[in-house]
Amino acid sequence: MIEEIWNLAISPGVLPLSILLIPMALFWVTCLIGSFDFDFIGFDGGEGGFDSGDGGDLVGGSMRWLFRFFHGDEVPVAALLSFLLVYLWGGAMLGHYFFPPGNDGVEAAKLDAWALLPALVLTKLTALALRPMFISLRGLEGEAKPVLGRAGRVRSRVCDASAGQVEVEDPESPLLINARLAPGAEPLSRGTRVMVESRDPDRDVYLVKVHPENS
Repeated sequence: MIEEIWNLAISPGVLPLSILLIPMALFWVTCLIGSFDFDFIGFDGGEGGFDSGDGGDLVGGSMRWLFRFFHGDEVPVAALLSFLLVYLWGGAMLGHYFFPPGNDGVEAAKLDAWALLPALVLTKLTALALRPMFISLRGLEGEAKPVLGRAGRVRSRVCDASAGQVEVEDPESPLLINARLAPGAEPLSRGTRVMVESRDPDRDVYLVKVHPENS
């Protein structure tokens, strides 16, 4: 049985995914050794640190929506990618087991493509199930260093009423928080100095306003 699984894992259609599991496993081992530092990947900008880039509002809005759909504002990106890879690998293994493509590369690619949809669904469900845990972990860090009333700068490309990220100034190390502006407020660009005004517990975000020195 083990030999059969091994042969399936190193078959041409599954081997690329099997190889990707190795650096993923090493990454998680490194995180565990580092005392569960769950702030490992925070892309600069946008919702939850995701940089939507400068490709226009349509592209930026679509990426932010997709990021929020998979709870990327609360679940680290590295975790989401790991879930997706594991489920994609598992789906490909099952597909190649029940529908062996032989040496047909096209059929093998089709089986891998079909495995993507259930992998995305399972990734969404896993992120939803683990979301409270990651919120709790990040919340404990936030309690240790209150940010209300403190100054910071916008780290995302823009910060508005629907998305944004702010780096709060701290003598020890900067604190990265998900931030929003009040509805109707003018969007702020990266680097703008702001003040943390309040916290929205329902969305687990902080409301900020332009710092008086910018007025």
